Amino acid sequence: MRQPELGKRLTELRQQKSLTQEELVEACNVSVRTIQRIESGEVTPRTSTIKILLSALDADFENFKNQLESNKSDKYLGNTENWLQVAWISGIAYFVLGFLDAILEYERFENLYEVESTAFYITTKVFYFTFYSLFIYGFVKLGDYFSNYLIKIASFLMIGLFAIWTFFDIFTIYYEMSETNLISLGAGESICYGALTIVFGLGLIRLQDGMGQLAKTAGIIEIIAGFFFAVVILFFLGYMMLIPATIIEIILLFKGLEFIKSERLKA
Repeated sequence: MRQPELGKRLTELRQQKSLTQEELVEACNVSVRTIQRIESGEVTPRTSTIKILLSALDADFENFKNQLESNKSDKYLGNTENWLQVAWISGIAYFVLGFLDAILEYERFENLYEVESTAFYITTKVFYFTFYSLFIYGFVKLGDYFSNYLIKIASFLMIGLFAIWTFFDIFTIYYEMSETNLISLGAGESICYGALTIVFGLGLIRLQDGMGQLAKTAGIIEIIAGFFFAVVILFFLGYMMLIPATIIEIILLFKGLEFIKSERLKA
């Protein structure tokens, strides 16, 4: 039993009995300072202390424990459910906005890295990064639920890399760089992104035990895309592979949402 849920529940029980902390002290001989610290969540008491307090409050220890764990599970599943809801919707927005981003990058390349509308370009980049981050964070929540630490780590690293990537794109609007430096940095980004995509793909494959064959399929496509990015000269093929991968991953997040909903109903 963990804090602060434990302290909140003990406080509720005491108040239901219309007892002050001082009156509870008289009933169980636990110091008022200890009770104050337990109820405020400052300390986690021993099981023996909890049993003494519950006995004074005429509450059964096992029922109290089961109810506490049930409330915790419900809150956890509810939080995961909310994030997955945001994630799959953000995935659709990210997927659609990706085509606009590709057009802007192509036009910028054709104009020697000049942009026609700085405000529009930056706004698009910021929204693109935001939707991507929310989309990928959905896999952090799935990884947390299924104890898949590989995909959690890979997801956080991909969000971080995408943030650097976005900053770099905006930075080069105001500070000109030589073509050689741009090519070198672009190659470095492609290699790093390729390596992380492969790790992310491996994490997706590990999700197949909980999410089925769909997770394995998405993982294999991500690994292939990561290989193309890592080779650099084949990065365009990597982008092409990300199209079906993203579609499958959006479906996977939606499927995960439905699974969590069913688990919450059982809890």
